[in-house]
Amino acid sequence: MINSAVLTLAVVFFVVLAGLFAGAETGLYKLSRLRLRLGIEKKRVLFAMLGNVMHDSGALLLSMLIGTNLAHYLATSIITTMFLIRFETEHTAELFATITTAPVLFVFSEMIPKNVFFYRADLLMPYVSPVIYVSHKLFIWSGVVPVLRFLSGILTRIARSYVPPKIMIAASQRHQVEAILRDTREEGIVSPIQTEMIHRVVNIPHVRVRSVMIPITGVEMVDMNCDRSVLLNKLKSCAYTRLLVFDGTSENIAGFVNIYEALSSSEQFTDLHNFIKPIRKLNADTTLTDAINIMQKENLKIVLITRIGPTGRERILGIVTMKDLVEEVFGELAEW
Repeated sequence: MINSAVLTLAVVFFVVLAGLFAGAETGLYKLSRLRLRLGIEKKRVLFAMLGNVMHDSGALLLSMLIGTNLAHYLATSIITTMFLIRFETEHTAELFATITTAPVLFVFSEMIPKNVFFYRADLLMPYVSPVIYVSHKLFIWSGVVPVLRFLSGILTRIARSYVPPKIMIAASQRHQVEAILRDTREEGIVSPIQTEMIHRVVNIPHVRVRSVMIPITGVEMVDMNCDRSVLLNKLKSCAYTRLLVFDGTSENIAGFVNIYEALSSSEQFTDLHNFIKPIRKLNADTTLTDAINIMQKENLKIVLITRIGPTGRERILGIVTMKDLVEEVFGELAEW
């Protein structure tokens, strides 16, 4: 009777342990990094312990998977042993162990813990950090994690499907940032303007340049063959520094011209050939983040937004300036 009670307690322990590892695996993705950092800065031991092991999120994820599978194996082995003592037939014991173990592990070691940690990761992860910390260090010192990391690295290179763990985890943080924004706005920690700026930054990776561009129908242009007087009249009618230059038709964009640079030139010109600068083209589906990076790297002030039509012909949709992109973060700028 004592042996049965001990074995039963051991099964319960490993089922709970498997659930903890499985739940922590989900919590690893859902945990707010901002709340974790705040806890560390407040010198809370549990947060510091959790932050320590999360420096290498890829290795920590492997540790959680190892812990889950190891606990599953031990729970299954003990249940099988209990049925062997009762039936003394291996086939019958294995059959009853499978029937009993599969639903128990699925419900209590997978489904329930992962759902709980999915919605309560910020609350639960610090409390389970001691178990996570000790097991993670143990799996590293034993060499299991380094070996598995080496093997997984080889397989991902062969499959050419490697995605850094930091990117996978960061991709799930957007909703956490939005939740924190709601909390801080209600508590008055940040101003409405600051909240709006942060909200813009959070959403900027999902915005395409086509949504912020100036449509080509609303863009000021000048003919390549215009002279100083035409350019001067254009300056009086619009306040833009850079104007698109077309050759023949508005669909044939030759580049752009800095209107002040042309008018300040001492030479008398009858066309703009000597002042035209090439203009970079960006696909309409380019994200704002990529557009900002490209324009910063190439020191561009204005780009042409295009799209390839069904026939394969390139169609000009509009233009985007660096000011347009910056305003997506800071809002409308009166001066630039």
